[in-house]
Amino acid sequence: MRKAWPSPSLARGLAPYLAAAMSLLAPIAAHADAAGRYPDRAINLIVPIGAGGVADTSARILAQRLGDHLKVPVVVQNKPGAAQAIGAELVARAKPDGYTLLFSTSGFVAAPMLIKGFKPDPVEDFDPISLIASSNNVLVGANAIPGGRLKGLVELAKAKPGQVFYGSPSGATTLVFEYLNQVTGAKLEPILYQSTPAAWADIIGGRVHATMEGPKLAQGQVQAGKAQVLAVFGHKRAPEFPDVPTVAEQGYPGFGIESWQGLWAPKGTPAEVVRTLEQAVVAVMATPQMKQEMRAAGLDAVGSTAAEFGKELHDNAALWRKVATEAGIEPQ
Repeated sequence: MRKAWPSPSLARGLAPYLAAAMSLLAPIAAHADAAGRYPDRAINLIVPIGAGGVADTSARILAQRLGDHLKVPVVVQNKPGAAQAIGAELVARAKPDGYTLLFSTSGFVAAPMLIKGFKPDPVEDFDPISLIASSNNVLVGANAIPGGRLKGLVELAKAKPGQVFYGSPSGATTLVFEYLNQVTGAKLEPILYQSTPAAWADIIGGRVHATMEGPKLAQGQVQAGKAQVLAVFGHKRAPEFPDVPTVAEQGYPGFGIESWQGLWAPKGTPAEVVRTLEQAVVAVMATPQMKQEMRAAGLDAVGSTAAEFGKELHDNAALWRKVATEAGIEPQ
């Protein structure tokens, strides 16, 4: 039996409703199509730090491997200045479409505790994508520190209050040492420097007693006999100094601080775009090649989920807020 077609009058009556339904479906289809194509052009990776450092190196390694995985160029752009605020603000104001991303460091999370009116907010103004890599920093001491371990530095600081100094080239380093003071009861005093090499010069010269450094960068000076490693700040020992115990192993359980690099997108980036980037980063960071390249730069490849990175951000912000408050550090 043949089906009867609707009468012309009925078809005319249904036409407005069909048009309305199609208009509602069109944006959904377009959105799904756009999400399915992501990424279909170059991604800009903003690094709010100058070229040449560890963060810049790891950003460029990630950009190369991530671009290969996603099959689009990932272009690194250094936008340094204002304690990372210039580059971060550029990303915060970018269109949240996944084509402008922020590659920054744990120092970015510490900045609001140190700089008055610091914007944008590292926790609230971005969507976290992944924790990329971490650095298991070491506590470097002058050769004059007795015993060659953390205990000698703590005892010296307690015996000579106000006369034992740590060199800090950044606000994040200052917060780590103030946390060490609070945990150990030592009273190490800060001396601020414009750069890490300047602090190293005074460590070697014996004018400063301690500083913080990445294990790879500390290795050369220690092997040359110009300084010693007193402890490892992180949760595990550093491969470069396997015989040096962590701070926790030296009598302060629960202490474990690592610096890190992470990847953010502007707030409001579609969930499916964040998920695509997250999955790509996790896959890339798990490869033996990436682990080897990061290790050569003195870093440990991580590649976390967005949720894990978000928790790390909140935990870091809470810790540094507490440390700053107890140390009486006011944003300047």
